[in-house]
Amino acid sequence: MRLKIVVVLILLVLSTTISTANPGGKGDDVRSRDCAGSCHASSSSNGISTAILDIHFPDEVYAGLLIEVQTSVGEVEVSSTNMVGLALLINSDGAKDLPANEGWEIITDPNGGTNNYVEISDSFSSQNTVNRSWTLRAPSEPGIYELYLAVQHGTPEGGVAMSGISEINTVFVEEVPENLPRLADDWKPTNVRGIGEETTITIETINAESITVELMNGAEIVTIPVEDNQFIIPASVNPGIVQWRVILEGEGPTQTSPWFRLTAQEPGWEIDETALYLQGIAMFLLFAGLVLMRRPAGEDIVKNYDNTADISVEITPAQSVEVVSNSTETEDAISSPPLPEDGLPAGWTMEQWEYYGQEHLEKISRGEI
Repeated sequence: MRLKIVVVLILLVLSTTISTANPGGKGDDVRSRDCAGSCHASSSSNGISTAILDIHFPDEVYAGLLIEVQTSVGEVEVSSTNMVGLALLINSDGAKDLPANEGWEIITDPNGGTNNYVEISDSFSSQNTVNRSWTLRAPSEPGIYELYLAVQHGTPEGGVAMSGISEINTVFVEEVPENLPRLADDWKPTNVRGIGEETTITIETINAESITVELMNGAEIVTIPVEDNQFIIPASVNPGIVQWRVILEGEGPTQTSPWFRLTAQEPGWEIDETALYLQGIAMFLLFAGLVLMRRPAGEDIVKNYDNTADISVEITPAQSVEVVSNSTETEDAISSPPLPEDGLPAGWTMEQWEYYGQEHLEKISRGEI
């Protein structure tokens, strides 16, 4: 029984989905708006955020080119974690609202990833406004587009999930002018690197005759030398973010790219599912071995169907002969009917009488013979 219980527990462990927990939040991801868990939950569990939300676009947005978008969250009280979830969306319906559905591409989110939903911790309060920047690639087709900023957060008292969404933010995406110096349409910046690693970045451009790269060093902006469209960002000794941008000059108007963010971070913990399952199997074998070891040595399971030894009364040889004799007599009495007074009928044998004698007696009693 104990072995069965161990087997069931091990199977439950092996069948669980391996995942990484996100204490205090759900984790950055590509996510549609879900109204802080449920748009239709009771007012006791969900609420409407009082945050003032806004999105700021650059003056000129060209089709297919990179732009920097500033989002702001102000005048809101949040939980003790000071965490707020931000999401860029294309509608307020809660369905088919991902920016990619209209051609927007998240190149760098505020946390250095490529997600439309991020969670940030900052000094949110009713007297403060928190700004975050996103690098996007505009849709490849000129036209009028809409973007929304949605938020999710807790409350100082806890127990209530607050959600909100901004008013509509309209942006006009223009056609790219001829001879405009710009970054190549399929070029993307490097977002993440390890601590202590130098980063070599290659710039791919169109219609650019000269390239200047600027690096933000604290409050100062320094120029990095560029050779053969390549430059090196020095290694970082601590986790942090380095910002840089490129200035492109050519026959058309000079273009300045958004500030790109390069995040230095320690390697994350990676889950090897195969190794984890093998470890689970090994634990199962270990527990099974322990259960078998608890069984006493030499213990045999005997199925005894002979209960003769349980009879406490001893039978003497004479009693044994008497029992056999009585049994034989009883069998003879049952198998042979009583003989008539005048003996066996004429022509009958004793064997015939044993089989048909009873029938003969019944016929005599009925007067048939």
